[in-house]
Amino acid sequence: MKLSELHSLTGGLSKPSKMPCHGYSIPASACKTGSKLRAIPNSTCSSCYACKGRYTFANVQDALHRRLDSITQSDWVDWMVTLIGRKEKSGYFRWHDSGDLQSMDHLQDIIEIANRLPDIRFWIPTREVGLMRQFIREYGPQAIPENLTIRVSATMVGGDAVSIEGCHESRVDTQGTCPAPKQGNVCGDCRACWDKSVQTVTYSLH
Repeated sequence: MKLSELHSLTGGLSKPSKMPCHGYSIPASACKTGSKLRAIPNSTCSSCYACKGRYTFANVQDALHRRLDSITQSDWVDWMVTLIGRKEKSGYFRWHDSGDLQSMDHLQDIIEIANRLPDIRFWIPTREVGLMRQFIREYGPQAIPENLTIRVSATMVGGDAVSIEGCHESRVDTQGTCPAPKQGNVCGDCRACWDKSVQTVTYSLH
């Protein structure tokens, strides 16, 4: 299948300017938990970057919604394995620079993609605590592939992330451990978000 066909079927990959790799984003308006947190002052979603700026442009919104529509298609995993395998040369991939997990099926599809692309390290941040707890309860932490780092995000600025077996954590605070703000707002050589030896990453409030 041609890349142009895969792009049409999946909505294509995103390329966040901060990241050293491609990503896959869906509308922030589709976030299950995040949509509720946006109405709560001082929550980590209250000033969501994916609800403003370039994310509001019509062409970007069109791509986000095409990706959202595609994830329920029966061939989505096959399409994504082929597309990521062909396009991602960095060895890294980020899920959801905008948006979040939609369902257990969505999570299991992402896990299958990671299992079929063992040479790529995947990172997914999520605020879907209930979904992750259910997954670990039903399948156990061993069901998360070694090349997939799932970071459960804190609900409130300055607050702690929820600890879930097999998962990692991220926080937002006035001072962060993420080096991006000091190096032109890019990852540079840092890969802490993908690194399972780093239990918690703290991002600076912005």
